[in-house]
Amino acid sequence: MNIIVVDDEERIRLGLCKLIEQAGENYVIIGSYGSGQELLDEIEHLEPDLIITDIKMPQMTGIQLISKVTGMRKKAKFAVLSGFNDFEYVREALRYEVKDYLLKPVNLDELNRMLAKVEAEVRQENNRRRLESEDLVSLLLFADDRQLPALLKEEVSGELDRSRLFAEHYAVLLIGGDPAITDEHLEKWTSDWQRERKIVRNESLRQALIIAIGQNDHANTVRDLAVTLLQRLPGFTKAKIGYSSVFSGSTRLGQAYREASAAFQQAWYNNELRGCSGVSNQTSHKEERYRLLRIIDKEVLPALQVCDVALASRAFESWLTECAQYRFHWDELREVCSDMHVLISEEIKQRLDRQLSVGGEPGKNIAPESFEDWRAFAARLRSDMSDRFHTLEQGRSENKAVETIKAYLQKHYTEEIELQRLADLVYLTPSYLSKLFKTETGETITDYLTSERIEQAKRLLRDEHGLKTYMIGEMVGYADPAYFTKVFKKMTGKTPKEYRDIVR
Repeated sequence: MNIIVVDDEERIRLGLCKLIEQAGENYVIIGSYGSGQELLDEIEHLEPDLIITDIKMPQMTGIQLISKVTGMRKKAKFAVLSGFNDFEYVREALRYEVKDYLLKPVNLDELNRMLAKVEAEVRQENNRRRLESEDLVSLLLFADDRQLPALLKEEVSGELDRSRLFAEHYAVLLIGGDPAITDEHLEKWTSDWQRERKIVRNESLRQALIIAIGQNDHANTVRDLAVTLLQRLPGFTKAKIGYSSVFSGSTRLGQAYREASAAFQQAWYNNELRGCSGVSNQTSHKEERYRLLRIIDKEVLPALQVCDVALASRAFESWLTECAQYRFHWDELREVCSDMHVLISEEIKQRLDRQLSVGGEPGKNIAPESFEDWRAFAARLRSDMSDRFHTLEQGRSENKAVETIKAYLQKHYTEEIELQRLADLVYLTPSYLSKLFKTETGETITDYLTSERIEQAKRLLRDEHGLKTYMIGEMVGYADPAYFTKVFKKMTGKTPKEYRDIVR
């Protein structure tokens, strides 16, 4: 319940806010104001359930505030704070249907009783408004039975069961099309059925069509109606329909919708332009998921380990084929695909020795319900895998380029090295090669060359006692003895002579 407190005495106002917050998590202070005008300046953007206001305030009394808020057609309820000498004000406030008044200082028990009473009234009125809305069918059709209050469900179903749609029996058809089917067209294509029906859209913008089933209908009536509807669609329309079994009583609307949704998910796998499916008892088994993981583990990953992208792609196609055959429900399909993405992405990450960034987080964008059918969904998976395989192939090529440059520097460390010459060796631009080398090795090309030269110098100082230090400097690419000494000391902490004395 959203609550606003108005009192010109800050100590009382803040204390009351604290007491309300301590009374329960369902009581939320959405505003605290020192005058009625401060509240009026902001109330247009607020939706309070209860306003508690001091009755005697300078410039604008609590009575005047209540009158102004009431005139703005806000649905808030009111309670007033008063002292012992404010009875005349309280009596006037009661004319505005103020729910209660609290004497200062506020008694905690009285506050809790008032809050509980107002909350019960707010909840009852909210429920009544929901009952008065046109969304009664949607309420039962899509709501989670575990979260829908039993009393509300009973009240809604009692109202719906008095309608002709639920007088006898009914079934639910879930329809999805590409291009999207409008409610007007759906109404037109079913206008000659001569039976009660209602169209409701779900969160995925597919339509649930509730149709009345009479005593004279036969066992295949629902299927026949689904097939008839598919035949009436324009020739270019792709469409799938899932239909439920027959139910009675609107309390079972949610169950009927879940059946239709499960059937739609089965029809979703069909490659035909249009298809429909009824209720299926098909359940997924651990063995089927294990077989899919085995394809990834025994066929796809080994191919990636040797960077055989063609073989990995063929193995992934086998995975797609088997996955389509099992016709998992969407929730399980999401899990299966997420498992597959994690395994493949981790393998590629290890092969490249860096974080994989192509395609975002594994499994993040896997949502079967957002695709028109399995074929479109599989195309997306195939595209994602192609991107990942390409990343591996490109990464291996880049790794090879870096290894080529390292090998060249190890062999030609005595020479003057030009970046353009190195870039030409691996067919890359100088700037990209520099960035790539730093990314892969953690050091620049210049730093790597310096390290290689100093390592060679250390070896010569250790093994070639007859060579002067300046001669060794020249042999590893430093013609200037002073500069050689400076670089060597920076890298080792000692001069060449000091190093030689130590290692002798």
